[in-house]
Amino acid sequence: MPTAKYFDQVPAFPPDVPLASLPKVSFPALQKNSDAESKRLFDACREWGFFLLDLKDSNEGEIMLHDAGNMFDLTAETFALDQATLDSYAYKPPHDLTGYKQKGKLKTDDGKTDCMELYSIKQDDMLGNCPPRMNASPIESKRSDIRRFIQDANSVANVVLAHLDKRLGLQAGTLSALSPLDQISETSVRLLLRQSQASPQYNCISLGGHTDIGTLTILFNAVGGLQILPAGHENTMANWRYVKPEAGCAIVNIGDTIVEWTGGLLRSSLHRVITAPGDQALVPRTSVAYLVRPRSDASMRRLHGGLIPPVRPDQEDELRPVNEWAAWRTTQIIRGELKPHTRGGGKALD
Repeated sequence: MPTAKYFDQVPAFPPDVPLASLPKVSFPALQKNSDAESKRLFDACREWGFFLLDLKDSNEGEIMLHDAGNMFDLTAETFALDQATLDSYAYKPPHDLTGYKQKGKLKTDDGKTDCMELYSIKQDDMLGNCPPRMNASPIESKRSDIRRFIQDANSVANVVLAHLDKRLGLQAGTLSALSPLDQISETSVRLLLRQSQASPQYNCISLGGHTDIGTLTILFNAVGGLQILPAGHENTMANWRYVKPEAGCAIVNIGDTIVEWTGGLLRSSLHRVITAPGDQALVPRTSVAYLVRPRSDASMRRLHGGLIPPVRPDQEDELRPVNEWAAWRTTQIIRGELKPHTRGGGKALD
């Protein structure tokens, strides 16, 4: 999450809610190639598909936290625009997810509609990989801040991916080469807002259960509400576990694409957002996510080598390009033909 400044602005996270016991991984230790920390990361990606990444005590990590704070300020400024202005930048799913999404556009697990506003900013637009698109005025005025956030978040992501290469037994640079900054992809920065509630409806689903479709996600937030359903547990309210935000840390999670590439070795976990617990429901819930997607010409074909199991004779390798596969999967979910669920993973490997 961003620096303590943003945590000081919100009520404390309550101590009496069920928590996911996510491992905390030290970013500076990963930078120093700690084998123990590398294994901790890999084990977390198999068991949970999620972990807290502690960015403190690292120059690059501290810069990342500062950048995230700028994105928090941008989120507040963007969603302060009037509704008609925001609607003029509306996204067009499933093929164009860039732009603004009103609350109430998605179905939630309980058959109601979501309470989350979001604005997705295309990485290629900010970096000049494609013709510029017109965004809401706060975003246009902060292009340099967004570019810096993207570049620094990509560097952090590449440290994580380098350790996954190592633990999977892949050639160094394999995973990061699939999502380079200078090639077209659907990678985006997503600004999210759940408005405060004068009379909170606790356990109300703000954003329904889903897995992330890309490679990995780096999330920053100071207010709770994110929940994970532990693998093997029935999807009932009692089984979901909160993720407690911590100052100086980001939440990192694995997406569906990397599960496909690794033959299910890593886990993409079902997660959702509900009303923030306790008094945190009385304040707006702002979050910023860097959603890493592969370059558009990449294949969904399983990677070869190391620990990754080969495709069995009774299986079919996924041969579609990344964007075609992602559009197909998104369409299936929107139509209700595919119910999101936890995919891949398992116990730690020695």
